[in-house]
Amino acid sequence: MMGAKPNPDEVMAKHAFEQFRRQNYPDTDPDVVFEYFSNHLIAKHYGLTSEEERGAKVGDTDDGGIDSILILLNKTEVVDGSSARITRQKNALQHLTKNVPLDIFVIQSKNSHSWKSDVLSRIGDTLDLILDTTVPVTKLRQTPLNEDVVEMAEVYRKLTKKLIGLTPNQTFSVKYVSLGSEKNIATYQKTKATTLKNRLRNRLPSNTKVSVDYFGAESINTRDKESTDFDVTLKFAKPPVRDGNALIGLVKLREYAKFLRRPKTEMLRDELFVANVRDYAGPSVKVNAAIGETLRNDGKSAFWWLNNGVTIIVDDSKDPLESNWVLTNPLIVNGLQTSHVIHEAAVDGSITNKRLGQCLLVRVIKEPDADVRESVITGTNNQTAVSSLQLHANDSFQRRIEDYLASKGWYYERRRYQYRGAGKPAGRVRTFKELAQAVISVHLLSPDTARARPGTQLSEDSRYSKVFGNDLPLDLFNKSLLIMDAIESYLQSSHAKQYRDTSTNTRFYLASGYVISSLKLRNLDSFDGAITVGQLKTPNSVSLLEDIHKVLDKEVQKLDDGKIARDKIYKGKELKHRFFDALISRNQK
Repeated sequence: MMGAKPNPDEVMAKHAFEQFRRQNYPDTDPDVVFEYFSNHLIAKHYGLTSEEERGAKVGDTDDGGIDSILILLNKTEVVDGSSARITRQKNALQHLTKNVPLDIFVIQSKNSHSWKSDVLSRIGDTLDLILDTTVPVTKLRQTPLNEDVVEMAEVYRKLTKKLIGLTPNQTFSVKYVSLGSEKNIATYQKTKATTLKNRLRNRLPSNTKVSVDYFGAESINTRDKESTDFDVTLKFAKPPVRDGNALIGLVKLREYAKFLRRPKTEMLRDELFVANVRDYAGPSVKVNAAIGETLRNDGKSAFWWLNNGVTIIVDDSKDPLESNWVLTNPLIVNGLQTSHVIHEAAVDGSITNKRLGQCLLVRVIKEPDADVRESVITGTNNQTAVSSLQLHANDSFQRRIEDYLASKGWYYERRRYQYRGAGKPAGRVRTFKELAQAVISVHLLSPDTARARPGTQLSEDSRYSKVFGNDLPLDLFNKSLLIMDAIESYLQSSHAKQYRDTSTNTRFYLASGYVISSLKLRNLDSFDGAITVGQLKTPNSVSLLEDIHKVLDKEVQKLDDGKIARDKIYKGKELKHRFFDALISRNQK
């Protein structure tokens, strides 16, 4: 009830939120932080990065009652407008199998102790439009829905259409998050939840698990206490040899294949491989083809005699049944190729019965020291030259960047889960992708690339070196992050919110525009990359950023014919040229 004294559950929930805000985003609007907090709790067991938690936010105005939309594939992979999964690439659905898990979360977050009666009804009206594929993008925009919501609606439509042949195990969850007690939810409000649930069931495939929940103080307190750890059982053929914090033993291929898969599915546990610096090279590569051939044929030699085995780093390991070890947060840091080949062969049934009963050599290392873990990852992955974007995670220059940014108060997460459980402030953690996008915008002046698919800039060595080349000054990376941080602060201001487009579309353009305007560039030839960037100072003038924003908005409106979502304008080349020309023309006067 409004005006009533908060009960103990509400007091605890408020304390949990304030602690989250102080630790992670002390200088950000509390209402915005509550949205991040809600996303963090709702998706706590999916291992999202702080970037992904923030990225689920879909704007402040014209959001149709939706604060965040999160689409997760195979429990770990966030799918958004930059995902290759929704493209026409031939390998867009690579590594996905039948019944792949697909989880959708639609979240409304209210930083208050009350429950509003119209929230679920409004969300229902918006989802009716989004889930009705006959409703065109133009209708979504006219509703009006902001560009972030429209983009995620398109992402959901495209993804579910592409996945039809795989019959995904889909869950669709609507969460209304508030600091209010769930005991104060009126009967008619619970009825609204049931009504929305039935509306969604009529819109979604019949096998979809639908839920609509009030997520209040009690749920916040429960979820806040829960660990983000995940456990997987690995069954050894015989009790393994123990050496300090390490184990070494033999695991039957049949059991190892189970270890790799999610229960009741044929999908790999992606979270097992995030620290591995190699990508799966495919079954046709010589070494993988040889492994596959061995699995398909019975030979005189045991499988483990012919294979180097795998190395797994864990946070903890226990043996309640001596040979059955429960591994906490296992990461396969060497043996990705072997693991993938075994998984694929097990799924298609090509491993002989004899081979299934044979073993694989497995090393399990429990090591809390970050430096030692890094040395294991590096040491077990430097034996073969592999062309992979993830291989760069252990480059010496990447480590230098990490150390330098740490001296400036940043925590550079060059590899996923690097700071899991380390208690680092989320507002100061920046991922490999975020740093790359900042440098692409500030140093390369390519906001369209940063907005669309930054991975294309990093996929080739020649392009990668323009973003992370050893000859680039380290302060470029700090300066790029500082500029992006100032842009993000501006985008939360009332000055920025007077414009229609959301921060998702505008942030990288404003960063490039700031470089051009603050340096008063009269032509792009006069921009000497990192050397010139060294002259930049962090934006401290709202009026300058608003002026740049005004120019950007004017050029966007010229290109907007009302027929397509505006994110496509930001991802295209023409806006950049028009925007840059307008700024340079002003500098020449």
